[in-house]
Amino acid sequence: MIGADAVPHTFTPIATLYTCFKEKFGVPRQMNLVPAAKGQLVFDPAFANMDAVRDLEKFSHIWLIFVFHQTRDKTWSALVRPPRLGGNKKTGVFATRSPFRPNPIGISAVKLESVENSCDGPVLHLSGVDIVNETPVLDIKPYIPWADAIVRADGGFADKRPASRLQVIFSSEAQTQCRKMTKQIPNLASLITQILENDPRPGYRAGPTTKDKKIYGIRLYDLDVKWQITDGIARILSLDPIK
Repeated sequence: MIGADAVPHTFTPIATLYTCFKEKFGVPRQMNLVPAAKGQLVFDPAFANMDAVRDLEKFSHIWLIFVFHQTRDKTWSALVRPPRLGGNKKTGVFATRSPFRPNPIGISAVKLESVENSCDGPVLHLSGVDIVNETPVLDIKPYIPWADAIVRADGGFADKRPASRLQVIFSSEAQTQCRKMTKQIPNLASLITQILENDPRPGYRAGPTTKDKKIYGIRLYDLDVKWQITDGIARILSLDPIK
């Protein structure tokens, strides 16, 4: 039975999160898998008040409640295929973190690097983000270790971190291109390495032993990063400006 108060609710985003991930492919599947992934949270003018973030810098991590804005035009599904199950086996949407939900809301814990007092209000500088660029943020809450970390929790089919991690190497061309970008993006090599170590390919293609000759592209910042799996190694081929 639906309660009498179960009426539709409308929420207004309080901020926008800007990240290095220009599209969904390549975004880490869980938070903090890629520490080098940076983000800046910029408040909407209506909420750009330094008083609202007073003492927030005392917390090392924060929770972001956000909207899966790139799935809003798609219908939700009761059964989904999570990557951890190989991308073929179905399970209930509420047993996963799939973005294709009745209410497309996500939650992520990220590292709070600093709180900037800019001329337009507070800006939160974050790392370890797993969220696509220009994501609307609904709320921010502090991460409280003793309450939020449940030591003996059971993680179901995702109880442990994926065991298979890819070795990553840069081609000579990619190395040269990466060095030229150092001043603009100081952590670019680390960012690319950490993303590919976690194998962002679809679940049915993932794994170092999978025969996959396809050349993939990930859009980071204003770059199109081309890479390919060869003998179980992720080889970065080139870093080209997005046209």
